[in-house]
Amino acid sequence: MNDFLKNLRNSGKKDPTSVKKNMDANYFTHSERRIPKERRPSAFNRSNSIPEKEVKKQEIEELIPVIAENTTQLVKEIGRIAEVSEMLLESQMRQQNAMADFFESLKSFMASRPSDNDMPMATTSYASGTHYTKDDIISTINRMRDQGATFSTIAEYLRDKGIPTFSGRGQWHAQTIHRLCKHI
Repeated sequence: MNDFLKNLRNSGKKDPTSVKKNMDANYFTHSERRIPKERRPSAFNRSNSIPEKEVKKQEIEELIPVIAENTTQLVKEIGRIAEVSEMLLESQMRQQNAMADFFESLKSFMASRPSDNDMPMATTSYASGTHYTKDDIISTINRMRDQGATFSTIAEYLRDKGIPTFSGRGQWHAQTIHRLCKHI
């Protein structure tokens, strides 16, 4: 326990003679280390590297014309890409203008066309050759109701005459006639 307390007291103090561990897992004391002047010169500061620099310089000088040629080719290709992009943009603008013109002419056509209220809506049985408008059927229903006919009698009459429903599917029923009379 006594050693533990001594270590605890001395833990804040640094021991100048402590051994430090190097990255190579070798232990050197402070006095055993080399001073910067004694260290080997780095690969960049060696005197024998000058011929290597000359070789690299010569290789770079040989590559300059190739780099220049590739750069001019790249500039030409970028110019072509810009031209194609411009043509694409122009064609998209023409397409947008054509669509705008189409919808404008469609709008003017629809404005000059008679409205849906002016044209009678026909429920037809083209196979049989009979054509009835919605107004004709409603006037027939109203006339029969004024004469005292029941909804089922009117539905039966319309079925017997072969008059199709407004949707062209199904048959006339009393409930359908009742709903039409409520909304009229």
